[in-house]
Amino acid sequence: MEREILFRGKASNGRWVYGSLVVSKKIDPAIYFNISKGVAEVLDWCYVKPDTVGQYTGLKDKNGNKIFEGDVVIIGEKLKAKVIYYDGAFRMQSEFSPTPIDTTDMGYMMREFSVRVIGNIHDNPELIK
Repeated sequence: MEREILFRGKASNGRWVYGSLVVSKKIDPAIYFNISKGVAEVLDWCYVKPDTVGQYTGLKDKNGNKIFEGDVVIIGEKLKAKVIYYDGAFRMQSEFSPTPIDTTDMGYMMREFSVRVIGNIHDNPELIK
């Protein structure tokens, strides 16, 4: 498999953690991630807040930043949208769209317009009303 499967979630200390997601019905979700300890890579994990978990879309913005579910992006020069997963695909929901049904396919938007990440709905809820 060539595509990168990556998740992020916010730990209770407010730090974003990036890695593999583990979910169970009995406990909060956890993210396993690699940390550097000298010359070795060590696997560590922590619980994350369930409402902050988002998957990497496999796409990067015009500045090379990875785009995750829950990110807020600028399309073109001024249209804001949040990245959501809906109906089997990652989509961009405009700040003017009242429902997830009024969304646009991310692939199309990335091909046609300049897109850049400006924040996310968890750290910057004021970006999308």
